[in-house]
Amino acid sequence: MPESPACALCGAEDFETVLEGGRDQVWRKPGTWQLQECRVCSLVMTRPRPTAQELPAFYEGAYSGEGKPAEGKKEGADNLIGRLLSDHRLGVLAKVRPLGPQDHLLDVGCSYGGLLKRARDKTGCRTSGVDFDEGSIAGAIEPALCEYRSGTLVEAGYEPESFTVVTFMECLEHDPVPSASLAEAHRLLKPGGLVSVEVPNWEGAWRSVFGRFWLPLLLPQHLVHYRPKTLGRMLEQAGFELVHEQTMFFPLEGVASLWLALVELLEIPPAGSKPTWRTPLHLLLFAWIALLWFTLEIPSQLILRLIGRSGHMTAIGRKA
Repeated sequence: MPESPACALCGAEDFETVLEGGRDQVWRKPGTWQLQECRVCSLVMTRPRPTAQELPAFYEGAYSGEGKPAEGKKEGADNLIGRLLSDHRLGVLAKVRPLGPQDHLLDVGCSYGGLLKRARDKTGCRTSGVDFDEGSIAGAIEPALCEYRSGTLVEAGYEPESFTVVTFMECLEHDPVPSASLAEAHRLLKPGGLVSVEVPNWEGAWRSVFGRFWLPLLLPQHLVHYRPKTLGRMLEQAGFELVHEQTMFFPLEGVASLWLALVELLEIPPAGSKPTWRTPLHLLLFAWIALLWFTLEIPSQLILRLIGRSGHMTAIGRKA
């Protein structure tokens, strides 16, 4: 039976349903899900949601699984697109304070360690990574140059004040108890240390357009859905001073959401079958989507980024 926990931010149990009929549009795992918004603090949660025992089944085939690296995903963490994404994340952090050789960076949800490698190469900092996916850790990049641990941050057993920077990149929305992870990050940071959190933005404009087909929903793997104010409040509750926040240029959000909607509405492939790119209609739709990417997605993302309505956001907090 799925569970319906109290609000992960304020502890209230007074919710209203804001989305019904949500499905795993990407990996096609079974089940339908709903999102509920806390009437007290406005945090949105997948509720009811899979239990801790059930969640691993929804990650099988999506990341690594069975403790083995997934073919091709390690290379993707350090290819051109991966490096550009890491450069963006390091650049946002540098708006508060650039990394340097004196820093020790911990990336929570590090996957194969692409961000950590880029940070070492560009800044000379020490790096550590933790991820609950054992396959990612087993195949992580340059293990001789970076300490990796598998499991959750709370379980990892790091010493207090071991790091100067802790990052949660597209990670905290997967966390069943995000407040506990942020509190642990606060314990692990030296005084003046920074925490940087990147998550989907519930107030993104394309979410209002595409609803349950909005790509960053990623149900049911995403358990908590943040607004800027709820993410900032969660950082402050963990003891951090909020020092920077911004939305992110995400040039696949609109066309990818449109693709998911068309694939389901046109039933290509039929519901319940594995995704495929081989049907003629799929190829025709893909060509049209590629045209929209140039003519609509890029200009719209520039505008949404400027007005703070793009689908992903970053918040940075400082330990006093």
